[in-house]
Amino acid sequence: MPGPGLPQRGPSGSFEWWFSALALAVILGLFAAAVFVEFRPEKLMALFIPLFWVLLLPLHEAGHAVVARLLGWYVGHVVIGWGRPVARFRWGKTRIEIRALPVEGFVRTVPTNLSCPRLKSALIYFAGPGVELLLLGILLAAVGPHTLLTLSPSYPLLAAQSLALAILVSTFINLVPHSVMSATGPIANDGLGILASFFVPEEHFADMIRSRDNDNDDRWEEKNPAD
Repeated sequence: MPGPGLPQRGPSGSFEWWFSALALAVILGLFAAAVFVEFRPEKLMALFIPLFWVLLLPLHEAGHAVVARLLGWYVGHVVIGWGRPVARFRWGKTRIEIRALPVEGFVRTVPTNLSCPRLKSALIYFAGPGVELLLLGILLAAVGPHTLLTLSPSYPLLAAQSLALAILVSTFINLVPHSVMSATGPIANDGLGILASFFVPEEHFADMIRSRDNDNDDRWEEKNPAD
């Protein structure tokens, strides 16, 4: 999800971390019990879907970042997950940050010129869900729509069906317009960002360029963290 501010969510103290870890362990235990008590292969989808959700997250954010670069926009910061950072590194001029809980991610992009900024902004917002839908299209072509909708105890097919369902849930959540709260206020999700891109004044994009040009990259990224 590209945009101007990063939600700083997640446990902050040791008690909160231990409580969160315990709650997660209980949830995973109940999940495992539901799957393995009176086991049937179809129950593995309850584990496959969250696994694929986590794997889709970097792909989604990479879609935003790659399309932004292809359109000539500056990609300052990519965040995968939320909560406390567990790893930080750079890819060229882009700071990449991995956080503790792989639930959502954010990309901070800024135009470098005012050539069709509204259209480019909409394309960058769409790129995250778009790359997931592209993967779904490849999956449909490889497996076949009829086979993908057929109930089967085949583990590879169950994995493919779980991946398809994870993609559908992810794209639905990301493309249905709504906003999420951050420390700096509400932030548009991908669907709302696509719509809003066509209505914001061009001066908005000019302000984004000036806010980066007036400072160096590191200080700019600290003032305007990814969202």
